[in-house]
Formats: sequence, C-alpha cells, structure tokens
Amino acid sequence: GLRHIYMDGRKLPPQGEPQPWWYGYSVGHWEGDTFVVETRGFNDRTPLDAIGHPRSEGTKVTEKYRRPDYGHLQTELTFDDTTLYTKPFTVHIEQDAVLDTEMLDSNCLENEKDAQHLNLKK
Repeated sequence: GLRHIYMDGRKLPPQGEPQPWWYGYSVGHWEGDTFVVETRGFNDRTPLDAIGHPRSEGTKVTEKYRRPDYGHLQTELTFDDTTLYTKPFTVHIEQDAVLDTEMLDSNCLENEKDAQHLNLKK
C-alpha cells in the first residue's frame, strides 16, 4: 500500500468520505519548521498501535514532524477517537535520523501467498 499526503491546500473531507481505508486520508502543511499531517478516514480493521489498542472509523490522527538538527527527528502524534477513548492523547517520540542512506521498503503481509513456496530452511 501507499500513503498519500496531499499538500495542495485541500482540507480533510467530512467523516465517512471518502470510503474509509487502511491509511486514511491525509493532508499536510508546514507550520514554521514543523511538518503537520492530519489524517482521518481510517477503517477499523487494524489496531492503533503495535500493542493492539483499537481504533474506530472515527479516529483522527495529527502528526507533527520536526528536525531540530541534522541527525535527529522529533515526532508528536495526537490521537483523537471519542468513540473508543475518553479524550485525545499525545505521544512524543525522539529518534536518531539516518540520513544519506537508502530507504528501506516496508511490506504488508495481508494476503501474502508466497512464503509457503520459499525454501527458508537454514
């Protein structure tokens, strides 16, 4: 799958439009040196996080990305889902940025049918 973040000034569509899907519908803009992405329109088929907390089709996520210097990335994620949670909550992540390298592709295993045909024995 591929996630699109529209940066042409459009607004998020009303809840329920377009049809909910895995990555939701994202729009982004710059606030100074911070890239802000707002997303809604998720389906409810995947969890909110790796631990398994649920999300509903009403989930709205606001992401804020900032590089304070060359080798670091600050991320702030705010989750707003009043269907499942009593109030919005925010997670802050500080990461080392690995720059000037190749990006690694991430693969989804949904509908994966090839592993059974591979000889993965060591």
